[in-house]
Amino acid sequence: MKLSEELEKIERAAQEPKPTVLPHINLIEDPALAGKPVIVEAVVSSTSVSYLVPKEVEATVEGKDGDSQETNVTFDAKDPINIKFVGVNEDVKYRRLKRLFGDPGKVRIREKAWRIIYMVRVRPPVFTLEKKEEKIVDERGFEYKSFDIFIASDKPIDFRPSCLIRVEGIPTANPKTQQATLLVYKVEFPEEAVAYDQNVIEKLRIKFQGLTVEERLKWILGNFEKYSQIVGRSNLAEAGLLAFFTPTWVKFNGEVQRGWGNVLFYGDTTTAKTETIRKLIRLLGAGMLVTAETASTVGLTGTATQVEKQGWFVDWGFLVLLDRKLLAVDGAHKLSLSNWAALAEAERSGVVSVAKAAKNSAYARTRQIKIANPVDREADKYTTKSLSGFLYACHAIPTILDRTSIARLDLAVFADQRDVKPEDINRAPCEDYDPDLLVLGEVLKWCWSQLAEVVFADEAVEEIHEQATSLYNVFFCEEIPLASIDMKWKLARLSSALAFLTLSTEDYSAVTVTKEHVEAVVNFIKEEYSRAGLNTVAQATRHEALDAEDVKRLLMNIEAAVAERIDRETICKILRYIVLQGRITRDEIMAKFSLSRDREVVPLLSNLKSEGLIKIGRGFYPEPKLIQAYKVTGGFLLT
Repeated sequence: MKLSEELEKIERAAQEPKPTVLPHINLIEDPALAGKPVIVEAVVSSTSVSYLVPKEVEATVEGKDGDSQETNVTFDAKDPINIKFVGVNEDVKYRRLKRLFGDPGKVRIREKAWRIIYMVRVRPPVFTLEKKEEKIVDERGFEYKSFDIFIASDKPIDFRPSCLIRVEGIPTANPKTQQATLLVYKVEFPEEAVAYDQNVIEKLRIKFQGLTVEERLKWILGNFEKYSQIVGRSNLAEAGLLAFFTPTWVKFNGEVQRGWGNVLFYGDTTTAKTETIRKLIRLLGAGMLVTAETASTVGLTGTATQVEKQGWFVDWGFLVLLDRKLLAVDGAHKLSLSNWAALAEAERSGVVSVAKAAKNSAYARTRQIKIANPVDREADKYTTKSLSGFLYACHAIPTILDRTSIARLDLAVFADQRDVKPEDINRAPCEDYDPDLLVLGEVLKWCWSQLAEVVFADEAVEEIHEQATSLYNVFFCEEIPLASIDMKWKLARLSSALAFLTLSTEDYSAVTVTKEHVEAVVNFIKEEYSRAGLNTVAQATRHEALDAEDVKRLLMNIEAAVAERIDRETICKILRYIVLQGRITRDEIMAKFSLSRDREVVPLLSNLKSEGLIKIGRGFYPEPKLIQAYKVTGGFLLT
């Protein structure tokens, strides 16, 4: 390039207005900013649709005297005409190009070079969402909504759903819909450039030297209580921190499995469950809190969306948008059992797939915290019930989650309103927190960077295997499988999180999980689950093993309860029918066995329920106890 051309380019750049930095993407709707350069951050929430449009064209224009004139035009990436070539057919494109040179009938166009225009759906980066009246708003009061923006580029760009982008562009109107959009000519990926500050973390690591894991954890939880001013809920804070600090992947026993955590905060209202998460998000500067009203199944996974005349694409939900980050769902009990059951596989695999008009899949390796209250199943799914209404707190979990979803949980912690006295809460704070607590935000960046290898010490491996077996033997309950058969992987994830949190490292290239980390996690689980009565329920369930004599006595009790109006043989046939069908109705029993409703069927079903043989939903279903009795007797073929 000639010196004069270079100087001219510099002069033009100096004369161009400096872009305005917008704090929120919704501000591109401000008419005062139309046509002016702006810089704003956004989160990619869809698959991208790419279009090839002309960048340089050569035109031959025929004059009145028959002479022809050659003209060459290059379209700048900032020129709004770029959008007018998106999603149109060849005829429309050439008509629009010819109009630029006068009479379209006397112009011939040849395309010389091209650029890519990406249409991408984006949303604002937020920390919390809640529903106010009919709108969903973020922590800054802006309505949470999406924008379809157009990004002009001379080279291919990979727009991964959930990635944060910083764009420079011009607010303009979509020529097809006149909706506010952004013509982008510069894109950066700030998350790719962000790294943790090792010097800042080193200050806290030095402070922890000489302290045991328990002492480090006690320092963190004690200072967080002062920071948050949430009294007596250290179990919530510890579980929340463990969820945040779980690694993306864990390699244990030579096998790589998911590392992202899945934790349940469960208990009464006004027990600081949500407030604990809010304060953790503020402290760590990461994560997102949404309410159940904004988190339907589609809102969590994604949906196929059609743009007029431009086809279908997937608009991804929160699980994808928070890939490799943390999502907390407040009011998780307001989503049905079927909602959570549909998400169970995505929580395990870390991939969400949409197979509708637009078929696609995306990563959802999302650390998750469900915040929920027990539900009164006798009323409706929105009527909550206090933990004191259950014999044991663990009995409340199946009111909102099915067995598969419960088994997917790495940890559940409970918040009973009776655990903290009013006089402990209603007092002025007397101490300030140590400012070094704020370093945890930088520690979290180190954890989420995936640059540190997780190494399990030999004694930690042995301890995980031993304790996984012990926890399973003590706490496994088929109805509430928190201590499932894969307990060793849950311990591996949680002990890795504790190792990151307590800075078990020498040079930040590796984090070492020791026996001490495993013991601390196991003690925490034992304390929580024992307090919730899971050990008692589990052992009581195991002692209910039936033999043939037990079943005979059970049948005698049932026969006596129906006042011998139904004989033993008919009772056995009915029980066999319930087991084999899996679900029956009262009318089916009446019709198949020729029984009366009020005198025979109603008393029989009531007694079967009280004996723990059936459960009631949209019909009657066999309980494990009935299935066990069926197996013991060979199908109730008693002699």
